[in-house]
Formats: sequence, structure tokens, C-alpha cells
Amino acid sequence: MNANALRSILLVKNIEEHDPDGAVLPLAEREAATREALRRHAATASTERAWEVLGARAVQLQERLTRRHPVVERALGLESALTSAAWLMLPAAFAVGLVLSLLDSRVRIEILAFPLLGVVAWNLVVYGLLLAARVRAARSHDASASAAPWSWTLWPARWGWQRASRLIKQSAFYHRPLAAGLRKFSSEWWPVAQPTLSQQGQRLFHLGSAALALGLVAGFYLRGMALEYRAGWESTFLDAGQVRSLLGWVYGPASAATGIELPADDVAMNALHWRNGQGGGPAAPWIHLMAATAILYVIVPRLLLAVAATVRLHRLSGSVVPPESLLAYARRVLGGSDAALPAQVVRLTAFAYEPAAACERGLHQLFAAAFGADTRIEFSPMLAYGDEASFETRLRGPAPDIEVVLFNLASTPEAENHGAVLRSLLANPAAGQRRVALVDESPFLAHMGGDDSLSGRIAQRRGAWRDFIRQHGFEACVVHLAAIPAAGPVTAADVERLQLAAQGRRA
Repeated sequence: MNANALRSILLVKNIEEHDPDGAVLPLAEREAATREALRRHAATASTERAWEVLGARAVQLQERLTRRHPVVERALGLESALTSAAWLMLPAAFAVGLVLSLLDSRVRIEILAFPLLGVVAWNLVVYGLLLAARVRAARSHDASASAAPWSWTLWPARWGWQRASRLIKQSAFYHRPLAAGLRKFSSEWWPVAQPTLSQQGQRLFHLGSAALALGLVAGFYLRGMALEYRAGWESTFLDAGQVRSLLGWVYGPASAATGIELPADDVAMNALHWRNGQGGGPAAPWIHLMAATAILYVIVPRLLLAVAATVRLHRLSGSVVPPESLLAYARRVLGGSDAALPAQVVRLTAFAYEPAAACERGLHQLFAAAFGADTRIEFSPMLAYGDEASFETRLRGPAPDIEVVLFNLASTPEAENHGAVLRSLLANPAAGQRRVALVDESPFLAHMGGDDSLSGRIAQRRGAWRDFIRQHGFEACVVHLAAIPAAGPVTAADVERLQLAAQGRRA
């Protein structure tokens, strides 16, 4: 789904859920928008069409919202305004590069000193950190690990999000349902938007680094046009041979690319040595080498990384995964129309545990609340302790929409048994299928007998299961199934935990 369409859908969804009486969005306008969206899109029953209809409907209702309540447009506009403002960092980075070029003495260029070598060294460190993050992510099979070094790039978005939160809080003084809907929208949209915002930050960071290097090179050339420069070196610890070897490492690629030769022997190297105000040589060849070095080590790699970030950004923006909370909403809005989403099929396998009747009723209520009232649960035969290998065979059959493994909090998680089941669950899911690790705490709480003095032990057991399941690539959904009422509403916390676990996100 397109990111902009998803944002509109989430906005309208949360306004509708916090405005059941139609004070913010009149009920008649909602129905008219639904009919108009259904009329515009061809009647082909598919999940894609359902999202298209919801998106078209949300755009119509969002226009009405922004006309009546300017706070909505202001809150939504902060994100795009920050993106535009962030591009001002590029000319600022170029200006910093110009200033760095002035840090050398007025008419001397140190060929082994800051600023060029400092900029190159800093970029090489960044490349090393990025490579290490990629390797760590590949080894752990966790894509989020490669994004860890970039978490700081979200600070402009976080600042805008905080400003929007303050704006929404102020709106509660004159319209509580609207403020409540906007607040919930903000909390749902932020996790969805983070991957694209991170790619925007990475692209800007790479372009800013390239702009800084361009400013540095431009500064050298601009000063060289007005002043006669001399280039040389001085060092307390290095002799001519060592400096020549170091120059080969630093400027060797630039020398090969430009054809400008480096000092051939120690005699030529000594001629460039500053002594008592004497020494050095013409600076023009060294300025060309510095420019080529900046291009090879900084500008070209950074531009390539910026292009890669742009490609990832377009891919993410065009194919954002809708939150699980939208499934029930889509069924509720589209109802019996030909754009309605098909019913979800859940296949549940309990491992070394037979859930009681109350727990089975809780499962039906929980999945209906999270994924739609027509969600159907297929209970597979219990997977016996020691029979973990057969679970992989079961998974090869017809794939349901959601594959669930149910564990018992009363048992102790073991890598050889519970871990083997989770490893099978993680391997080779069908396209579009969600896989969930569910932990029922009902038997364990019944065994504890409601003793408040044992709350620490209960929390410790929950934490152990969450950590164990997370180590195997899932986010655990720990829930008290027997406590879910058979005919009453399911708590929002339980629904959210299940929905986040189905998307692999932490509750």
C-alpha cells in the first residue's frame, strides 16, 4: 500500500473510532464516501481493491476534516514541512566544507594534515560501522540491526512528532473526540512511518557528507585562484620514507586516476619538507590530488549510498505493510460489499498443552476482535513434547492466513523443544502469511492462585518467555485466554499485543 494512502486511512479510522456519534465526521458523510469509493473502483473482489476503496474513501473524508478542523492539516503538515526544511542542511554542509578549507595556514597546504585527511578518516569510520551493522544483521537474521546505526537520523521526525503531539493536546480543550482520534492516529502512524523516515534521514546524511567534501574541494580551488600556494609536509615522528609510504596509501588511487605522479624517492620527498620556513613545492598538483581523493573516498561512495537509500525509500513508500488493526476496520467499513476483505483463516497448533474450553472461547474472541468477526480458527491436533520434527511437515500443507503456535506459560522454554518449534515456524513462510507465537498464561496464573506475593515470579516467567521467543525471531503475545469474556469486549491491550505480534513488532 502507498504510504500516503495508508496515512489517510489511519487518520480517518481513528477519528471514526473515537467519534461514534458523528460529531466530527457525520455518519451520512461516511456512508456517502463509502458509496463513492466503491463506485470509482472496478468491482473485482481482492485485498488490493479493498485497500484502494478504503484509500479513496479516506481521502474524501480527510478533505472534509481539514476544511472543518485546521488543526488536522497543521498536524499532518509538520512531517512534509520538516522534510523540506531538512534540505537546508545541504547548503549548510557545503558552507562548512568551505570553512574547513580555511583551517590551513593562509598560503600553505599541509598534505598530511587536517582537514582533508580528517574528512576522509571520518568517512572511512562511517563505512566500517555500516559494514559491521550489515554483517551483524545478516548473522542474526534481523533486518532491524542494520538500521540501528541510523536511529539518530530520526531526530527531525521525532521533533516534528513531538510538536504535533503538543498541538493535538491543545486541541483537546475545544474538541475531545477529535483530539483523542488524532492522538491514537499519531501513535499508530509513527511506527509505520519510521522505516521511510529513516531512509530519508540516511539519504540526507549521505548527501550532506558529499556536500561537505565538495565545499572543502571548492574552498581549496577558490583560494588557489587568488593566492599562490605551496604544498608540503612536516612531522615530529615520521621521516621522508615513511611519509612517502603513507602518501601512497592516501593519494595512490587519486594518482592512478589523474596521472599525477607522487614523489618518486626520498630526495623528492625531502624537498617538500617544511624547515625553517623553507621547503614545499607547487600546490596545484596536490590540490588536484586532494580533489580526486575527496571524490574517490567521499563524494562517489556517498552519492552511491544516497542513491541506494532513495531506491529503498521509494520501495518502502510504495509498499507499506498495513497494520493488523486495519483488517477488522476494513471489514467493518466495507461490510457486505463486493470490496470486502475475505475472512481470515487461522491455524492454531498447541505445543504440549491442551487448552481448556474457556481458553478456546478466549481464542475465538481474541482473534475475532483483532482480525475481524468472521475470522475462522482451525485447531490442529496437539503437538506432543518430543514430536517437534513433525511440525515442519504440518507446515507444508495448505497455508492459512495466520499460522499460530500456542505455548503454556507454566512450562519452561527449552531450546531443544520449544526452540525447535519456533525455528520451524520461522522458516519459509508462505507469501503474505503471518506467523504468531502465542503464550497462554491461564494455567500458570491458576496454579499461582491469585497470590499477590507471587507477582514478581509471574513477571519473571513472562519476561523469560518473551526473551526466549524474541531470540528465535518473533515477538511473543502473552495473554490470559481464560480471562477473556465469552460475550464481552476484548481489552484493547490484548488485541494490540496480538496485532503487533502478527507483524513481528514489540508490544
